[in-house]
Amino acid sequence: MKKILFIEDESQLVEAYRDKFSKIYEVNFAIDSASAIEKAKEWKSDLIVLDILIPGELNGIGVLKELKAMEETKLIPVLVLTNLEDQEGVVLSLGAIDCLVKSNTSFETVENKVRSILE
Repeated sequence: MKKILFIEDESQLVEAYRDKFSKIYEVNFAIDSASAIEKAKEWKSDLIVLDILIPGELNGIGVLKELKAMEETKLIPVLVLTNLEDQEGVVLSLGAIDCLVKSNTSFETVENKVRSILE
């Protein structure tokens, strides 16, 4: 079963992701930058879905830089979901596979994007 690590601190989204994706994939969650990096190294997921605005020492951009710099995680595709509209160029240049703006993206679009990355 494919594994997805969601790095997201909004509890409603965490529950929505859990409800939707746990039927098809093995899912895990991190709610801050420190746990995100640790879980990414230890859990070896097939995809990381990363929010930019997360609590902790690093924001999602910092987490993305760390993930792409570490040997254990640099090849894992990272899909960025954010409410910040001007981040696409930045995250793609740092190695993200795609960037979706939450307010402009339906849950169905997220689901289809995840499925297309993992298949």
